[in-house]
Amino acid sequence: MPIENRNLQPGTSLVGRYHKQPYVCEVLEGDGGKLRYRLEDGREFKSPSAAGMAITGHACDGWVFWSVETIASTPGQAEAAKDAPLETTETGSKGSSEDVQADVDKKSVCRRVPNQKGVPQGQVRWHCYACRKSFLFPAAQVPKGCPGHPVS
Repeated sequence: MPIENRNLQPGTSLVGRYHKQPYVCEVLEGDGGKLRYRLEDGREFKSPSAAGMAITGHACDGWVFWSVETIASTPGQAEAAKDAPLETTETGSKGSSEDVQADVDKKSVCRRVPNQKGVPQGQVRWHCYACRKSFLFPAAQVPKGCPGHPVS
């Protein structure tokens, strides 16, 4: 769904799809209060259109390409989100719907970044939705959470 309200706040996550691949772009505050748009691979752009063009390889209207990300608000929606094309791992979850809901509320979800370009062999880039940062993890393993917030 296209972005209708263009007054985006820093910290907002934008999502888009291209060739059936999901992509995430984070809105950041840049120099002089101007907004910047950072893709999961760390590249930053001055506009959502420039970020969309980096993904598609051709000019695109970023306000149409991207949508504002919404977080699942019920256990049923959280379970449905696990069936999404991205691999998900809830940190600290014991498997019950209450635990899944608690994890969704904390936004403590790590997802495998779909674009693995430039990642060293034997490593996989993951994105933490709690701290909005990406990190590398060995390819043969699935992280239980972000290294920036150890699971207790």
